[in-house]
Amino acid sequence: MACRRRLRTRHPQPLPHRSAAHRRQHLQTRRAGRTHRSIAADPAALTAHINANRSRQPRFLGPTAVIRGLVSLLGWSTPNQAARTAILTVLRDTPGITYHGPVTDRAGRTGIGVSATSNDIRFLLILNPATGELLAYERAALAPPPGSDRIGPSVDDYQLFLVHSRANSSSS
Repeated sequence: MACRRRLRTRHPQPLPHRSAAHRRQHLQTRRAGRTHRSIAADPAALTAHINANRSRQPRFLGPTAVIRGLVSLLGWSTPNQAARTAILTVLRDTPGITYHGPVTDRAGRTGIGVSATSNDIRFLLILNPATGELLAYERAALAPPPGSDRIGPSVDDYQLFLVHSRANSSSS
């Protein structure tokens, strides 16, 4: 259900007085700036892009901002090989990123886990070990909030990336 709510916020309900063709054109125009944006193949440019977006989530800085920035990018775009290399380079060069080795996602796929922790919240990426593509993302509270009757850690957000596709971005 969380996915449906997220889609509704990203894609507004169509206006009844507009034609289907007009609505389709409107959505394509709105999406053009963000969904078809390529991911930088240069680690410095990728880091600069992530840093530029940190102001949206000032509570999470440092390595957690890198994880969150990558999830934001990878949720809308499928990176090519050069961009995946840049992503792995940024993760390798970011202090505070923890390597977990083999991790299995909720779809049963084994990947490589990398995470960052801030304020008792862990942000975990599970990457395909052969291609570097994102398999899953998890945000987990490692400690219960003050005054809670909950015991132990809990997952706040989990996203599976089951299909990766690429389309020609030229107009046709």
